[in-house]
Amino acid sequence: MSLTNGNAFQGASQFIIGHATFITVSKDIKEEIQKWLDAPNCNINFRNANDKRTRGTCQWILTHPQYLKWKQGQDILWIQGKAGSGKTILL
Repeated sequence: MSLTNGNAFQGASQFIIGHATFITVSKDIKEEIQKWLDAPNCNINFRNANDKRTRGTCQWILTHPQYLKWKQGQDILWIQGKAGSGKTILL
């Protein structure tokens, strides 16, 4: 919410706010909260996972029939699995 001339509800009419609490925070705190809420950087996650990968890991997928079929076509390859099951390492 941005304030224009101290008015947080510019252009609004006929509204009721009951028992509201408005808190003003410093720019530093706002940036810290936004950073905390931001999604993780997938490039950094990939690099970290790739660095931990053991040589030869995931080579099985390169000969899997579904992978080979996908590679010859133009479809999207969708790999799903539980969190932490190694999907990122496949890349």
